[in-house]
Amino acid sequence: MADTAPVIAADIGGTHSRLSLISRSDRTARPLSVCKYHKFRNADFDGLTSILDTFLGDMDCSQIRGAAIASAGYFMGDDLIAGNLPWRVSLADIRQRLGLNEICAINDFVAVAYGTLYLNPADVVVMNRRAVRPEQGAVAVLGPGTGLGASVLLQGHAGPVALNTEAGQAGLSPETDLELEIFKYLRAKYGFANVEHVLSGPGLLNLYNALAEINDRTVTLNSPEAISEAAVAGTDKPAVEALSLFCEMLGSASGNFALSYGARGGLYLAGGILPKIRNFLIESRFMDRFTAKGDMRPFLEAIPVNLIEHGQLGVIGAAGWYMDSLSTSYANGR
Repeated sequence: MADTAPVIAADIGGTHSRLSLISRSDRTARPLSVCKYHKFRNADFDGLTSILDTFLGDMDCSQIRGAAIASAGYFMGDDLIAGNLPWRVSLADIRQRLGLNEICAINDFVAVAYGTLYLNPADVVVMNRRAVRPEQGAVAVLGPGTGLGASVLLQGHAGPVALNTEAGQAGLSPETDLELEIFKYLRAKYGFANVEHVLSGPGLLNLYNALAEINDRTVTLNSPEAISEAAVAGTDKPAVEALSLFCEMLGSASGNFALSYGARGGLYLAGGILPKIRNFLIESRFMDRFTAKGDMRPFLEAIPVNLIEHGQLGVIGAAGWYMDSLSTSYANGR
């Protein structure tokens, strides 16, 4: 089959799944061409194969080169282990449905990191206006959604490589007296307080509830969506306080992540939450906390920080990773 044959790319999140049919004009072309794209609500389907049925319809799969499945969690054999999904994902079932052997699975934030290779200036909002032009070096990607995803893109001799990380599972590091009180609240609730317990949709709800307990006030909102909407609208002071703290702690975590990997190539913010609170995030103390690392402030002030506003980046990154891998010895040797 020709190298230019299209690839099915899927970006499976905890709430939504995005599917696309993607091709390119030749073996190394950029950008990729998105031939078909659709976003599905997971709760409306009983599994990924049902979503594929709806997406593909009566399409002839013999004209498709392969498929790349990007998802949170990890695969054990052909089965995806992911606590945020409402149903089981099996690569064996997908192979049978599509009649394809070439199906690869990668972490969803590995796909987003790889997708940064295809970004245009119009796809991002600049967060760090003090930054110099990006240098050669690691590119970090961090994003809160149903969980907290994180990846790092490195440039190697054989081409770009995106690393999967579990930064969201790292221990939470409080930096203020208030954050220490929240840390104690989370430790009592979970036994171990990690970064994802505050920097995710459920994490925002944790912050809101923790602040209510610390300040001895009644909880009136019971979902991350309600909290963020009320905060953005400015109609609920406790919601504003919770979302402001969320943005500050995201700044601290992002600075730590950029330092850990020496992200001179830039840091990108992604995930399902941040584009919805874009202006709130820009006006928050995110950048103050990002750079507040003592002697490392000049290093962080020079790092470009951008908020991604490209809803299809996950599928584009998954497809790009898959297509590039076809020419490597790894892919040819499977």
